[in-house]
Amino acid sequence: MEKYYIDVNTFVDTILQTIFRFGGSRPIILSSFSPEVCILASTKQNVYPVLFLNDAGLSPTGDIRASSLQEAIHFAKSLNLYGVVSASEPFVMSPKLVKFTRGAGLACASYGAQNSNPAFAKVQVQAGINAIITDNVSLIAKGVFRSEVPN
Repeated sequence: MEKYYIDVNTFVDTILQTIFRFGGSRPIILSSFSPEVCILASTKQNVYPVLFLNDAGLSPTGDIRASSLQEAIHFAKSLNLYGVVSASEPFVMSPKLVKFTRGAGLACASYGAQNSNPAFAKVQVQAGINAIITDNVSLIAKGVFRSEVPN
């Protein structure tokens, strides 16, 4: 065992104390790639939604819950988490996965390089995704909703 490690319980307590102290009325969503952090964040408070981050098998994680979208959905559902956030690639390649996630009663969001491309973002929006994390909100908003705004 390493000499230095992070006590997950103390880590989550510190984050929650800070949020409760300074968060005010801001909308806040808690999320983590760590299943243990999600468990603690969900157990220790019921004010803010907790979403489980997942890389959808794009890189090795050592934890099946964090590397498989199906396992992430099962994990989030079993703990009554608010939803899952996954790498965008599976949702772009198979938009039905968005409906599958939402059908499990979970919010569905995505992140990744593809979310900087309006065409890929639009595929996900049309499938019913709840949120897209992107580096260029203006570009994606214009690209996704341009055809839906009357002239």
